[in-house]
Amino acid sequence: MNYFIDTNIIIDLLDNKTETKEQLKSLIEDGNSELFINRLVLTETLRTIHFEHTKIFKKAEEKLALFTQLNIQPKIYEKAIAFSRYCHSKGIKLKGKCEAIDFLHFMTAKHYDLTLISNDKDLEKLEKAYESFLNV
Repeated sequence: MNYFIDTNIIIDLLDNKTETKEQLKSLIEDGNSELFINRLVLTETLRTIHFEHTKIFKKAEEKLALFTQLNIQPKIYEKAIAFSRYCHSKGIKLKGKCEAIDFLHFMTAKHYDLTLISNDKDLEKLEKAYESFLNV
């Protein structure tokens, strides 16, 4: 199985959180799995590292290079916009200031037929709404 890894998972990994390391390890143990991110996850992650922490930044770049990077194609942006508008019309809103980014990550995973791995409980709402969105 292949997985799209959300930014919050990557940040927890860089923070050396044991639970997250175990979670990712279990995903790739079968040897047939691959972990994916997009350039937006890369950007979101690296921007959180303070400028003066150059060693941490380099280490993060090295770890992020281990993930396969996907392109966010124009079709994905269009689907993310349509799905976001659909969710809002149904009263489904996500917490936080990065709602548009969450829709992009969700739709990237769907576009590439990947399972989205995230610690964001709001994304469960999207999964439920997605099936009805497909029938519109």
